[in-house]
Amino acid sequence: MTLAECYRILSLPATATDDEIIRSYKKLALQYHPDRNPDKTEWANRSMATINVAYTTVMGHRFKDASGAKDEAPTRPEPQRRAQRREQRRPAEPTPPEHTREELIERFVALRESAKDVLYRYFQYNLNNIARRDEPKNKGTFNEVVYSLRKNFHSIKRLATLTKDAELLEHFSVFTEMLFNFYRSSECLTILDSYNSRLDIEAYRLYKKGDDALHASHREIFYDRHNRGSFKKDIAVTHLVKAEQYFSQTMKTFPDSSWAVETGIKLEYCQSLKKYLILFFSDAAA
Repeated sequence: MTLAECYRILSLPATATDDEIIRSYKKLALQYHPDRNPDKTEWANRSMATINVAYTTVMGHRFKDASGAKDEAPTRPEPQRRAQRREQRRPAEPTPPEHTREELIERFVALRESAKDVLYRYFQYNLNNIARRDEPKNKGTFNEVVYSLRKNFHSIKRLATLTKDAELLEHFSVFTEMLFNFYRSSECLTILDSYNSRLDIEAYRLYKKGDDALHASHREIFYDRHNRGSFKKDIAVTHLVKAEQYFSQTMKTFPDSSWAVETGIKLEYCQSLKKYLILFFSDAAA
């Protein structure tokens, strides 16, 4: 599914704001929800899956897109030619200075700590609670959290272009992958209805167990340990393993439920969070 198709499914132009995308997604999700279509449940589940993929694809693209806006927007030929001519006339930029390993580590640590501060704020304001997040006083806070995470994400990505050091590149990759999957996970908007569909009821119950376990794990990692002053790594790992098992079971048992897309996203986040724990919280890591 291309990005342009995703926007079409959401009935929005690529210039739509994030809030417009969220509103359109919620409207479509309620319209095609299996409970609203009891006579064609399979069709409704497929429709929900398509809508969920479109929404997560668009929001994921916006997070990863360094320009912060759109893709696949047509460029008029004449302005493009003028831009090319200006580029040709522009004097060559000097080769950027080489960065020492120590300098890159120092910059990465600063960006990593900045991102962790943002994650702390996410839990401090209970922004995992969708209803609370939608309150006017918290909407701006969530937008600031996303903006800051994204800024750190791209700053670390730029660091990766300045070195060929395999160890540094691994740290950069694992941390940015975790940030991206955290963001995707946070954008899974729970759309609940009366749930007369037995398939969705069972799928949601299993999904919810995984989501609760995941929340306990990453809250310990990014919030509770800082308040306590010590890290209960065994608790974080235990909950993370449970979450991964619940999500894997949901995917295996209910692959056609309307929760399949969200479950897959949460499972990917569990896996990237596990990599983060292994690499950054070994006996030698702080």
